[in-house]
Amino acid sequence: MTRGSQSSPFDSRPALPGPPLPLYLLAPASRFQYLCPMRGRNWAKVIVVGVVYSVMTVVGVLWVIARDGREAFWQIVANERWSSIGLGVGVGTAVLWLSGWAAAKTNWGRTLDTFFAQVFGGFSVLQCLATAIASGIGEEMLFRAALQPSAIALAAKWTGAGFAAASLGILLTSLAFGAVHLPFKKELAPWTLFAIGTSIAFGAIYAWTGNIAGPMLAHAMINGINLSRISRKGAPTGPALTIHEKGGMLEFERR
Repeated sequence: MTRGSQSSPFDSRPALPGPPLPLYLLAPASRFQYLCPMRGRNWAKVIVVGVVYSVMTVVGVLWVIARDGREAFWQIVANERWSSIGLGVGVGTAVLWLSGWAAAKTNWGRTLDTFFAQVFGGFSVLQCLATAIASGIGEEMLFRAALQPSAIALAAKWTGAGFAAASLGILLTSLAFGAVHLPFKKELAPWTLFAIGTSIAFGAIYAWTGNIAGPMLAHAMINGINLSRISRKGAPTGPALTIHEKGGMLEFERR
């Protein structure tokens, strides 16, 4: 395919062979086209993500209650609420600017847009909103509210309580967050690095304020606005990769 081609990822959306089933559960937002490959099944995709992220939410809530008690659980949505929300809006805005810049100016950004356009092309605003809210609540409840304090407590056994333990705990949590966003092709590796970077920012908000609202809001903002942009406009034109099936394998072709 030539560099100047104007073809869109929406022109053809073949049913691609997916990775093993456990990866659907680890990174559902990137695997919908394998479960529901047809464009007309967008609500089925939303239902899939709703179920998976609901499970994450329940696991996170039960983890927090079992570790800290019910009263402590309610504090994570009451303490420093407005500080957390303000920081979340700021981080979300910065990440959205970076996402837009990367999609317009870099090959890796266009590659990610091309891939996610094949997954989410044709989503309505309501479908983007539902997906974003589900992912923001589910992933932040599991990784930030549940996993991160446990990781910080573990780190404190090595470094002693304080800034070093908090930093190490946030890093460990972010590496785990990146692990569930592992791509199945090296060309999508920036997605994992991007996930780790945003996770560190979300973790810092939660560690500073003790409130989960800001990370949830930032996460939902980023996913919702980016999904809406990709669904409405498709992947930007310019050098990128097209993804197609050949001989039962995924192939990436630079255009």
